[in-house]
Amino acid sequence: MQATRTSGTAPLAVLFDATGTTSSLSGTDTFRQISYSFDFGDNRGESWAFSGQPKNIQVGGPLAAHVFDLPGTYTVRVTTTDAAGTRSQASVTITVHNPDSVYAGTQTLCVSPSANYTGCPAGAAQSTSLPSSYSGRRVLLRRGESFGSINMGHATSNAIVATYGSGAKPRVTSVRIGEGRPSSAIFPDDVTVMDLNVSNGIVQGSSASRLLLYRNDLADSGSTDNQITVGSALEYWAGSDPYRTVATNQFFNPREIFVVENRVIGSSTNLPHMNFQGSVSRLALLGNEMGTANQHTARLYRLHKSVIAHNALRGRSSDGIRHALKLHSGGLSAYADNYASSGSSWATRYVVIANNIFGDAADNNQWTVAVTPQNGQSVEGIEDVIVENNRYVRGSRTVTDLNITGRRIAYRGNISATSSSAASVSTGAHGGALPADWQGPYYSQ
Repeated sequence: MQATRTSGTAPLAVLFDATGTTSSLSGTDTFRQISYSFDFGDNRGESWAFSGQPKNIQVGGPLAAHVFDLPGTYTVRVTTTDAAGTRSQASVTITVHNPDSVYAGTQTLCVSPSANYTGCPAGAAQSTSLPSSYSGRRVLLRRGESFGSINMGHATSNAIVATYGSGAKPRVTSVRIGEGRPSSAIFPDDVTVMDLNVSNGIVQGSSASRLLLYRNDLADSGSTDNQITVGSALEYWAGSDPYRTVATNQFFNPREIFVVENRVIGSSTNLPHMNFQGSVSRLALLGNEMGTANQHTARLYRLHKSVIAHNALRGRSSDGIRHALKLHSGGLSAYADNYASSGSSWATRYVVIANNIFGDAADNNQWTVAVTPQNGQSVEGIEDVIVENNRYVRGSRTVTDLNITGRRIAYRGNISATSSSAASVSTGAHGGALPADWQGPYYSQ
């Protein structure tokens, strides 16, 4: 088992990867035919709001993720069981540091436009306005107050934006992380944005790593920008920009992106384009509630070694021809972190989609979830995906709960929440341009 990191500051988000597991059973597909049970060693009796599953355990595929909220040392274990019942175990130790120590004294800045610093940590710096730089700092916004835009430059690293005091989440105009043309190859790294009410979206512009978006509200603000976007302009800044000063081979695909327990709901009058979109390696989309957009609730253009679990993705598009979740890819190439090596043509591979609620009674789309190329003319390879134990809520126009097209895709334990029967599944949609060896096999066990 590999961890994306073994130490850091609370809240610490970590993705665990057991895709390298081997088996003594000949012919075993270790991605789908071995059961993986992750215990994060952080049992505080908490459960996910939508799935009801315990946060400390993840059972199913070989990818899982967890946010460690409290400082301490944790032993994370994964237990594997093959078809013969043979069990094995691996573990890794995660060390989580106290943010009060890491950001002691003036490395913490409390911001209150009204100069109310009740609840601000002792010794912290104080200000009535947002800072120009967030690197190496913990910036705490006073609850119950309103702020302008949070703009983090490309070189931002080791930064936390959180809250202090009591009352409603602080309201900010927008959050922008690494937007615009970069002047160097230093990109945002190890950034946490949490517990904010955001009026005009969270946008991460090009390359970034170790980003945690945690418990933010982007809901019902009447904004057309009410969405979360990852790598929004990477292809332009890394490839098409005629004034680019950073070489293409210095850009990398966004990686280790954690979007956890956010609420992203478009208004009925001003819909965002999508509620969540991006192309990511090592994405953890966990425990979010999203829905109501012009197009898809969540659209992942390309994914690599990622987990989508415990979310409520509601559907509800403006034209009724979209999806609660749309996952496709850039082509048939292998993934590489370096953008010059992979570009945007890499295939989606190694994704676990589990324990989600997809759609709702007001979902007006015909397909609820599509793990397929985006149309019959696109050569977009998808492989090694597990779709398991999800619940599908059908709207008035639902025809199919799950459409899948790719190779080595497994679907199991999915049910219609409306009828308690097995979810309806179709294969091969939009696969007309794919080579034959990228169409199947599909596994229903």
